[in-house]
Amino acid sequence: MKRLIWVLMTAILWFGCKPGIPDGIIKPDKMEKILYDMHIVDGYISSIYMVDSAKKVAAAYYKGIYKKFDTDSAEYNRSLIWYNTNPKELEAMYKNIQKSLARQKKGTELADLMIKKKKFKADSLVIAKKFKADSLAIRKKMKPDSLSKVKAVAEIAKKKKQADSLSNIKKAGVSEVVPSPAMVH
Repeated sequence: MKRLIWVLMTAILWFGCKPGIPDGIIKPDKMEKILYDMHIVDGYISSIYMVDSAKKVAAAYYKGIYKKFDTDSAEYNRSLIWYNTNPKELEAMYKNIQKSLARQKKGTELADLMIKKKKFKADSLVIAKKFKADSLAIRKKMKPDSLSKVKAVAEIAKKKKQADSLSNIKKAGVSEVVPSPAMVH
């Protein structure tokens, strides 16, 4: 009986003293979200070429992130240092962050594709209307003799070839950003 009590006490002490995330350190689920937002901001900031402007913009965005997650730079930096000394926790967060960034990228690519397809459709309509107007103008100028008809048909064929060529160029631009089947789920 004493042995059983000793085993239970040892187990309680062992599991009760298991190291966890200390007070004052941002919990993993919240830290993961903060890191995700920080990386999005860092990516945007890296596209600003004027260093002073980038610093001002970055400071405002980081301040907004701290406010969003009800924290401050001191707690964030203290937490980041702790997670850097506990790489297993940090690695688990970054696996999730990487997946979230991949989903974000896929969504952006699909949105870009939809915009390009819409523009292609509008451009194609403009090209088709111009071809039709040019063809009608050529037919109106055509004289009833057969030589005039042959020249008009040749000119219309040339205009059609140009219109098709423009449409194909536009279409090629859209197909360059078509995601692979594995990307679209």
